Amino acid sequence: MKNKSKEIISDYMIDYDMFSAEEIIKIISFMHLVEETKRKKVNKELLISKYNEYRTILNNKSLEKQYDKMLLKKSGVSIYQVMKEIIN
Repeated sequence: MKNKSKEIISDYMIDYDMFSAEEIIKIISFMHLVEETKRKKVNKELLISKYNEYRTILNNKSLEKQYDKMLLKKSGVSIYQVMKEIIN
């Protein structure tokens, strides 16, 4: 399990020095949820709630764009596009 945890963490290029452990967990959980939208239907209210939490933690448009590009490159899913579809 330990190796799996390190593998998951290294998959995301997050500046771990900027956030607390709790915030990192929330960021990664949100990204996993976004990735899940590619494979299955995700609860809209949960996704919106986690997105709002994610944006509060990041609190920086430039960082949001950077993480969106990173996730798109990693998994082919854009946070921006997923949330645009969910909200509209």
